[in-house]
Amino acid sequence: MFEEWQRLEQNGTPVYVQPERPDWFVPDHEADCLFQELQQEKEPGSGRMLTAQRLVSQLAADPASLYPGRHPLLTLTSLKECWFHLTDRCNLSCRHCLFASSPAQAATLAPEALAQGIAEARALGCTIFYFTGGEPFVYPGFVAMVAELLVDPKIHVVVLSNGLLIREHLTELLALPREQFHLQLSLDGLAEQHEAQRGKGSFAGLLESLGLLKEMGFPLTLSVAVNRANVGKLAEIVAFAADQGITNIHLLWHFVRGKGSLAQFVAPALILPELIRAQEMAEKMGVRLDNVESLRSQIFSTPGTKHDLSNTAWESLAIGPDGVIYPSPALIGITELACGPLSDGLAAVWRHSPILEKIRQTSLIDSADYQANPLRFLVGGGDLDHSYLASGTLVGHDPYVELYNGLALWLISRQAHQYPIRAKAEILLRMGEVRHDCPDGGEVALTHCNCVISLADGHATVREFYGKAALTANEEIVNPFAPAQALASFIPADSRKKSYGCGSPVLDAEPQTGEVLVDLGSGSGVECFMAAAQVGPTGRVIGIDMTEEMLHLAQAATATVANRLGYDNVEFKKGFLEDLPLPDFTADVVISNCVINLSPDKRQTLHEIFRILKPGGRLVVSDIVTDEPIPVAIKNSEQFRGECLGGALRQEDLLAMLRTAGFAGI
Repeated sequence: MFEEWQRLEQNGTPVYVQPERPDWFVPDHEADCLFQELQQEKEPGSGRMLTAQRLVSQLAADPASLYPGRHPLLTLTSLKECWFHLTDRCNLSCRHCLFASSPAQAATLAPEALAQGIAEARALGCTIFYFTGGEPFVYPGFVAMVAELLVDPKIHVVVLSNGLLIREHLTELLALPREQFHLQLSLDGLAEQHEAQRGKGSFAGLLESLGLLKEMGFPLTLSVAVNRANVGKLAEIVAFAADQGITNIHLLWHFVRGKGSLAQFVAPALILPELIRAQEMAEKMGVRLDNVESLRSQIFSTPGTKHDLSNTAWESLAIGPDGVIYPSPALIGITELACGPLSDGLAAVWRHSPILEKIRQTSLIDSADYQANPLRFLVGGGDLDHSYLASGTLVGHDPYVELYNGLALWLISRQAHQYPIRAKAEILLRMGEVRHDCPDGGEVALTHCNCVISLADGHATVREFYGKAALTANEEIVNPFAPAQALASFIPADSRKKSYGCGSPVLDAEPQTGEVLVDLGSGSGVECFMAAAQVGPTGRVIGIDMTEEMLHLAQAATATVANRLGYDNVEFKKGFLEDLPLPDFTADVVISNCVINLSPDKRQTLHEIFRILKPGGRLVVSDIVTDEPIPVAIKNSEQFRGECLGGALRQEDLLAMLRTAGFAGI
């Protein structure tokens, strides 16, 4: 198909051009993967050939559109998570159960198959294991098996349970590491709604288990299957969770399968206002709705990132009680989606199953419905499970897409209107200015299945990166002003060694005697200690950092610095740059050393800095800027983001944001 194409240069960029259609062109780096596919693929009409043909059709319609779908841009590297549907047997008979589980059901995964599946998943790099059913706690030896698995500190286990059998396993549960074991317990509303679905006494039993688990310090999520009976109570459910000390809720969009009936389904237009009301309640009560936070992280991600369907078949698999491998936990037991028996080997099925390969070949660009949705690469295309159960096809028919779109627009509008407006005709918000955690990867990002949503707040990656660097010096992060800092002998050596900036804003800020200086992202405290010597005993220095390990390191050095200087004028506070724990007009000068690039909401950070500065105060920042846009692959790299490269702004964008925040004399 490409034999007639010629390699030319267009504006200095190598491209391939079709002589008969000069408007059909493919940049050199995009064409490489297509030619490679065609050379490898001999059978006409196969999926890989269609991928190339599909892109040519796209170029014919829109030469600027070069996205070939997710398949050419992703590779099978490691299996990140594995689901085990242990049994259909359950201590309850819920009226909406996806698998019609009950005490009478007998299908159970054989222990030897479970052991094989776990071992082979770990060999493929899997570190997250989900256990569901039925009720996992009725599976013989379940907690002992989990305890053995969690001996490896890299492993994390998530259990989906109704929570009623906790008391029977208290002693075993107490021995599990809290940071590796997470429970997602089902709640179908307040007492009346819950017991209508699960039976008399089930609400009281759940309350007892919640109390026990809270005493033991286990992290918990309440999972609420949204249906006609409870949709009007979502905000009240949030308040109930807060009263129980639970800070995370997962909303499970109803599946029409098993006992889950169409009569229980709620239209997205009816869910959205109740979901917004619940989110507003959650913010007041300190509770996270993980569905909202997950979509927020997609909406406020790197421009150019394409959220293209879920990680099913790429990073995630499910094993049913029949010992058969399926694409996802909600599709277990559907015969036409059986990918192969576990006895064939997990790796072999994962890599070679035609069903899994078909899912990997599937992309949003295959769906005419999604092509008409301008938010398609933000909402991610919906859920494969919902689409298949609603229509028998993998993409384009998730009945909840209208809900995702509505929530996305609400989040964007709400974010844009939270900033002070200081001048007319200013841009309120540009894509990329707010960034929550993104998966470590390139142009394509994969969403998660509806049963459980992986969570990380917008600061999590950075906090982990610098938390580790506070404990063990990261020799790869070199501050060019480290030699100047070395001259400040009154600062403990450990603090100087673990100062990870990219300059020295203290020198350029020229702090004066008696001034109040605030250091944002104070880290090991080096800049604060240097400023302390310059503002003198009548001045004050305040360091703000979000990382416990860095705060501990800085505070540990404070007494030594005060003793050597002869006065104590430094304090450290925990906080985020976007919500500084300081009153208005606190500082004469604000400094920051290679930290503002780490903020997930830089516009809000600049507004906060302006708020705490006294009139006539000054901001001096050392950070990385760029003249041209940074490639998506760098922006979406955890490593480069932690090193301040991934979050770097173009200079013109930074200057515009500073002006909008109220700064002058830039």
